[in-house]
Amino acid sequence: MSFGFRTPHLQAHKAPLCLKTKLSLFPRCLLPNQTLSQKQRKQDLFCLRATKSSDDDLESTRPLTQFSPSLWGDYFLSLPIDHSESDEIAREIESSMKPNVRDRLMSCHNSNKDKIRLIHLLISLGISHYFETEIEMILNQAFEDLDILMAEEEDLETVSIMFEVFRLYQHKMSCDVFDRFKGEDGKFKESLLGDIRGLLQLYQAAYLGTPSEDIMEEAKSFTRNQLESLVVQETSIINPHLSTHIRNALYRPRYHNMEILSIREYISFYDQEEGQDEMLLRFAKLSFNYCRLLYIQELKTLTKWWNDLNLASKLPYIRDRIVEVYFPALGLYIEPRYSLGRIIATKIIMVTVVLDDTCDAYATFPEAKSLIESVQRWDLGAIDELPSYLKVVIRALVETVDDIEKEMKPRGRSASVQQAIDEIKSLGRAYLAISKWARKGHVPTFDEYMEVGLVSGGMNDYAADGFIGMEDCDEKQTNEWFNSEPKIFDALSTIYRLGNDIASFEV
Repeated sequence: MSFGFRTPHLQAHKAPLCLKTKLSLFPRCLLPNQTLSQKQRKQDLFCLRATKSSDDDLESTRPLTQFSPSLWGDYFLSLPIDHSESDEIAREIESSMKPNVRDRLMSCHNSNKDKIRLIHLLISLGISHYFETEIEMILNQAFEDLDILMAEEEDLETVSIMFEVFRLYQHKMSCDVFDRFKGEDGKFKESLLGDIRGLLQLYQAAYLGTPSEDIMEEAKSFTRNQLESLVVQETSIINPHLSTHIRNALYRPRYHNMEILSIREYISFYDQEEGQDEMLLRFAKLSFNYCRLLYIQELKTLTKWWNDLNLASKLPYIRDRIVEVYFPALGLYIEPRYSLGRIIATKIIMVTVVLDDTCDAYATFPEAKSLIESVQRWDLGAIDELPSYLKVVIRALVETVDDIEKEMKPRGRSASVQQAIDEIKSLGRAYLAISKWARKGHVPTFDEYMEVGLVSGGMNDYAADGFIGMEDCDEKQTNEWFNSEPKIFDALSTIYRLGNDIASFEV
């Protein structure tokens, strides 16, 4: 992940990671094919002590699922950070890079089309977040003149770039602009086949279409078929680095990928482009490495916090996964200004994982029921009757979130923390429902499962955790939108729940 700065880059571990499977929730006697290979047995996928069918026996069953230890240990805690390097990068960005790009964005000598192309490049290189105010101003003005901009524009790449940029910034540019690239037979013109970069740009932009926009689905299918054919043939008309870039896009389109990974891939691609803008390329590398050093510092902070809690020793059945849990927090937002937000989200997700593992991988049903009832009360003064290990769980959860609330209250974010607490309570109720099914030996119908599974996937909790650290957003408006139950949460929850289950089922 390094571009040549002094801090040593991360070395990937090759040890296998034993993933969790929901199959461990059910007694073997209820599964249709009970024969396990020796390889499966070694992975401890089925660890139920009892397989009797009586309710009393099942309720007292302790699953005892075993997870592999952390691959990372104290790696990030021990990794040295040269803060003077970060300071040096920040100075160059502020004093040289940002003023230069801002001047280009606001120059009256550049046309709106040129500015939109520049904005697209800034997005691809991961440096657009430095210029949000200027970009919104430019696009607001340009969108008013959209008909003039589009008049007689026949370049596929340009139209696709404009479509992508406008949609990313909440301007619903009509997909009808792509009708000009269709022939009389209603299909995309064969003359487009030689426009490789235009095809690639249309392919990426097509993922910003909506379900009712048939032309975007047609564009996606058309461009994918053509691009696959080109890279399979490995024709001499495609530069090797462009061919690699196309393969990466076909494997995972930009808008199906994490933003930071797309940025990293695009910087490597742009580094080999002829006629590259060397200043912007340097800016992108500086920004990426500044963020990388910041992410490492965040992981150092989180590793120390996790070690201080010592839950991996106190609760040996849990997943010791602080680094892996940080990764989706990085998926929420990559910008340096959200550093505290990433740390907060990681902490809440991690203690929620502990709650999940307790219900899913260790507690008997009566214990899980007592634990979730304590979560609903959110009162450490009422936990005396809990077993000692459950006191550790509830204390870690409540004290972690309460500490965050104390930190964020002076910043005016108390309501966001309360929103996260409400989602944790909802998540706990879903965990308990699944625990009850497992201990009762009940295999739910698909609809029954999804009603609970959409909650247990934790997408609402994930979003609520992310909003806490977004101090530049109006808290009241954000919470009102969240509480309106936007359709996007149902969609995300469905995708995540089923994708998670498919992957863990295969393992």
